[in-house]
Amino acid sequence: MKSDQTHIRKHHMEQLYHTTQLIGIKDKNITLNKVLKHKTHIEMIATLDYAPGNCNHCQGKQIKYDFQKPSKIPFLEVAGFPSLIRLKKRRFQCKNCRKVTVSETSLVQKNCQISEPLRQKVAQALVNRQALTHIAQDLAISTSTVHRKLKKFTFKEDFSRLPEILSIDEFSYQKGKFAFIAQDFETKKIITILENRTQTTIRNYFFRYSKEARDRFVSIFLRIIIKPINQEISLLNFFKKNTETKVSLLQS
Repeated sequence: MKSDQTHIRKHHMEQLYHTTQLIGIKDKNITLNKVLKHKTHIEMIATLDYAPGNCNHCQGKQIKYDFQKPSKIPFLEVAGFPSLIRLKKRRFQCKNCRKVTVSETSLVQKNCQISEPLRQKVAQALVNRQALTHIAQDLAISTSTVHRKLKKFTFKEDFSRLPEILSIDEFSYQKGKFAFIAQDFETKKIITILENRTQTTIRNYFFRYSKEARDRFVSIFLRIIIKPINQEISLLNFFKKNTETKVSLLQS
């Protein structure tokens, strides 16, 4: 009689050796020195330090100098609390030209005020079309910070073609203000995000496509969040006049 065979599926696992890895800080040059729990948030005191390379200005040898004043960097939620990192960055001085430079880290981009993981979280929330005020509240950052991220959205635009089915929608990003989003209905790939939904802005964007490109795609799914108003009707008329399309209304 053939014996039963047990198949064990091996899952990929990675052992985490440091607290920094556990909370999502991938830069091994960052050392977590102290964690303070406040009533409203968690504060992490950390330092960034590593052996310097050659000087970027004269290729001379650099030596460790001192630490920069701690930078306050908003980070992801930890244990259900908003968190921030007070990061002291090592400074280096060139023995040849005497110029001083500051150490760099993948945790935060140069001249940026929030951590990279938090920036990615904001981007994901924007893609999911959450309101800017809700994103700011959930991540304990300012609405203006989220708005700056929205303005930085860039898309690889190909004005020679449009998807066969185009899905267009609106979402609130500030009180009383709506942005316009267009995406491929089938692949969910975002085509563009416009900072307002006025007919002029939308028309000017789609007129960047050739008449052939506008005629080529089959239909539009227009999702109306609120009752149809003049702007939605004008948008419908624009596509009817300027394309050979079928238009479907999805009423919420």
